Amino acid sequence: MKISYHRRKKIKTRRIALKELIQNGIEDPKELALLLKVTPPTIKKDIQALKTMTKEDLTFKTKATSEDILEKKDLILKMLDDENYYNETGEIKIKEICLELKTSRSTVLSVLNGE
Repeated sequence: MKISYHRRKKIKTRRIALKELIQNGIEDPKELALLLKVTPPTIKKDIQALKTMTKEDLTFKTKATSEDILEKKDLILKMLDDENYYNETGEIKIKEICLELKTSRSTVLSVLNGE
């Protein structure tokens, strides 16, 4: 069963709040359920899930700063000057650039289009 982006974000936010409440000393599932406005079974599932979650699972990604974006753009432009990123027919190996920089295809295409 697929869970929507907004639902996953809501679950993640609730689990972060739950972890903070537990660290503050509130451990009764009924009290936690009242504070977070969910049912006690949901709290019990979240507590079980928290045991397997890593620190990265409990943080949200931050958006890239303008400096990061400009730096990535410069790297892409340098790669476009390199012959290794072209195939025999002269076409650009976009997938290779995406994998190396860990970026999306749309980012590379926007640099190619001069945006």
